Amino acid sequence: MIYDFRMYTLKPGAVPDYMAAVKDVALPLRLSHGIKLAGWYYSDIGELNQVVHIWAYRDHAHMAEAKAKVTGSDEWKQNYVPRVQPLIVSQKTWLMLSPDFAPQP
Repeated sequence: MIYDFRMYTLKPGAVPDYMAAVKDVALPLRLSHGIKLAGWYYSDIGELNQVVHIWAYRDHAHMAEAKAKVTGSDEWKQNYVPRVQPLIVSQKTWLMLSPDFAPQP
């Protein structure tokens, strides 16, 4: 498995709006292309306005194909990006590999 680990810093107070956009648009769209949600977290203590998503892909080919379909869709371009882009201050992304003994989503 390959994990797309993303950490976003959002504008103060934006976490609920961002979370709603992910739940309403991004999650169903990603699931429809076989992308599994492996984790989704937001900060409560410490550095606030932080959100982490972890998306699971079968392999590099699945990741390339599924990401292209998601980001190329009208739903993504017209409904998701305009909704979340104004909420985001910064983004960090890591691709993480998982050994065969780790739990799989």
